[in-house]
Amino acid sequence: MAVLPTEIIAEILSKLPVKILLRFLCVCKAWNLLIKTPNFIKLHLNQTLISNSDRHILLYYPFLYSAELDIHHDRISFSKLHHPLSPLQVHLFGSCNGIICIADPSKTDIFLFNPLTKSHRKLPANKILNSDIGYVLFGFGYDSKNDDYKVLRLVQGFTNDKMFYSEAKLCSLNNNSWKSVEGISLYLIYADCHGVLVNEALHYIVNSEELGSSGKFIASFDLQNESFSLMDCSKFLGKGESNLMMLLTELDGCLCVMVNHLNNFILERADLWVMKEYGNKESWAKLYSIGQECVRSGMQIKPIVYSKDGKSILLEIDVSKFAWYDLESKNVEIFTPRGLPDGALETGCFIGSLVSLDNKLDSEKETLPKKNKKKYFGVQKLKHRQLTFFFVGLTSTGLMIST
Repeated sequence: MAVLPTEIIAEILSKLPVKILLRFLCVCKAWNLLIKTPNFIKLHLNQTLISNSDRHILLYYPFLYSAELDIHHDRISFSKLHHPLSPLQVHLFGSCNGIICIADPSKTDIFLFNPLTKSHRKLPANKILNSDIGYVLFGFGYDSKNDDYKVLRLVQGFTNDKMFYSEAKLCSLNNNSWKSVEGISLYLIYADCHGVLVNEALHYIVNSEELGSSGKFIASFDLQNESFSLMDCSKFLGKGESNLMMLLTELDGCLCVMVNHLNNFILERADLWVMKEYGNKESWAKLYSIGQECVRSGMQIKPIVYSKDGKSILLEIDVSKFAWYDLESKNVEIFTPRGLPDGALETGCFIGSLVSLDNKLDSEKETLPKKNKKKYFGVQKLKHRQLTFFFVGLTSTGLMIST
C-alpha cells in the first residue's frame, strides 16, 4: 500500500480536536512522534485559531470547571477540572493559545496550565511585599516576537502616610524570572478585573481626573515593548454619567467594552462597543444595546464569546446566569447548562491546543522527522490488538485512511 507523505498526514491530523489527538498517540509510534513535535503543535494551533474551533468555557469561582462550547446549549455540561493547585480554590488571570494562568488564593503560587494535556509550569516565587496595600491584578499573554509567554503583576494602593503606591513586575517563561518594569501612575478601577489580552497587549480600565473630564481610560501594556500606553474612552462614555460599570473583554480578536448603565444599582441598559481597528480610537462602534426588560438583570451583563456561526453572543448575566443574544433578532435566550455549580460565577474561555510547558527549551530543538523516513509515517497495523482495520474518518475533508 502506498504511504502518504508526512505533510499530508500532518495536515489531516492538524484539523482534529485535542482530545482526539491525545487518543491517537496510542495508534502507532509514528503518530505519537508526529503529534508531539513543535512544528506539528504550531500547525495545529494555527489551524484551530483560523477555524475558531475546539473552544471551551471556564468557570473559576471558587473552583475550576470547564465545558465544551461549540455544541447546542442544551448539551453544554460543566465538569470539575483538576489542576496543579487542586484541591485549592483558584484565581484565573487569563488564557492564551490553550494555556491558562491560575494562582492560589494568596496569589503567590502561580501556574501556567494546559487544561487538556495537563502540561503545566510553576512560575518562580515572587512574594508580594505590599499585599495589604490595595489592588493586586495580573495579566497573561504571548509575545510572538520573542516566542515567550509573560505574566504581568500590578500592585497599587496607598501607604500609611497616604502616598500612592504603584508597582509592576513581569515574569518571562523563557527567562524563568521576574523583573521590574515601568508601572502606571493612573488608578486601576476594578479590583478583580485582570488584564484582557488583545493584539499581544494587556488592557485595564484606569482612572485619573487630571487627564480628562471623564477620567476613565484604557491602559494598554505591550508585551513586546514592555511598556504602557493609554487609549481614550470618551467616545462611549456619556457626559456627566457617573453610574457606569465598564467591563473589558475580547471578542473575535477585537478589544471590546461593555458599558453597563446603572440607576440605583439597577441595570437600565448595556451597550457593547467594539474597536474594529486596534489602536484607532475613531474605529469604536456600538455593536448592540440591551435593555433591562430583555434580561431582567439587576447589576451587569458581560459578553463572553461569539457563537460558532457568529450570529449570537454568549452573555454572563449577574454572575449567575447565561444567555445567548441574537444579533439579528435582538432576542435574549437565557439557559442553564448542566453541571452548573451554585453561587456566583466568574467566566473565561480557552481553545484546545497541544502547547507544552514541560522542558520548553529542550522541546524547541526538536524538528519534524524527515520526509524519507516512511516507516515512521505510514499508517501501520496495530500490533497486539485484535483489529484488522484502522480508520480515521474526517467528515470535513471527506478523506478516510485505512490499513
